[in-house]
Amino acid sequence: MIGIIYGKVFGLFVEPIARGLRDAIRNAGGDAVILTIEAIAQRDARARQIDRYYVLPFDPPEGREPGEYLAELLLPRAKPIISFAVQDLCWDKIATQERLLGRGLPVPDTVISSDPDDVLAFVREHRFAILKEPRSAAGVGHLVLWIEDGELVGDCGSHRYRVQLVDSGEPTLAGDRFAYPAPYYVQRMVVDSGRRGVNAPQVLRAYVADHQVRFWTERYRESYSRPSDWIVNVSRGARYRFLHDVSDDAKKAALRAADILNLRFGVVDLVRTGSEGPYIIEVDTDSRHLFIDRGFRQLPEYRDIFDFDFFIAQALVADDEAAAQEARDKELPKPPPIARGYRPPRRR
Repeated sequence: MIGIIYGKVFGLFVEPIARGLRDAIRNAGGDAVILTIEAIAQRDARARQIDRYYVLPFDPPEGREPGEYLAELLLPRAKPIISFAVQDLCWDKIATQERLLGRGLPVPDTVISSDPDDVLAFVREHRFAILKEPRSAAGVGHLVLWIEDGELVGDCGSHRYRVQLVDSGEPTLAGDRFAYPAPYYVQRMVVDSGRRGVNAPQVLRAYVADHQVRFWTERYRESYSRPSDWIVNVSRGARYRFLHDVSDDAKKAALRAADILNLRFGVVDLVRTGSEGPYIIEVDTDSRHLFIDRGFRQLPEYRDIFDFDFFIAQALVADDEAAAQEARDKELPKPPPIARGYRPPRRR
């Protein structure tokens, strides 16, 4: 039995994802149940039937490690389908970046520093840069930076701030001045800029299931009116469209990134322009921290070949069938030993 687990507080956003995944598993011939972490903590009898579980967002009790907490509730025999190590790695954008850089993957120029002078020099060099949250997804919390009248300025999508880089503390807003604490994770804005202005990049997303890219989408905007619009993300008003093919470079980069992060199920985001790229900008997976957006299902051109949950379900059911076959093979009687000195009869 596959358990699909999430926290009740996230239900408004997560329940449609959980139902879609459960239905896909059942349609593929498997068995799945949806349970909240609160129901499991109340010793719901269905939890005892779970062999493997697929995690969607939930919060463990304060001070408890999520993996240990679920192992305690579900018994040690139940295993996560996506390991908590992979979940945490994808959530930690600095750790992801360092892993990809260390393996030679193409990523935009990046500075990770606690020195404001490093950030200022980086922005001056590249003209536009993105100040990213160390742990986030979907462009949430990102600021587009540039220097105006000798001062660092940031645009979050709804407001423009004067940015003050401070040593420690919490992000604080006072009027139009935004104090941002170290460490600073800043990445070059990948755009085409020239005499006619700045042209937005192409943002691609590879959907990975069972270590294979199953399909691609592109995120785009109808128009660009402010620097933060260059962060082309659905949560910031961008739209989806399906792509039937991408370059070999994009395919190779996406698959290699997934392999390096041991990403069996998830997405790899890439950016490219007419003159450079593709670069990897983010890798995400369904996890206790976040979930992969399935909003593209609302597009009129949506077809079964773009059903992300179908590919996940097919892989999970195949795992169960392989495990069942292995168990049957172990139960087969062993053939009797061949008698010593035995020779098969000669054929005439």
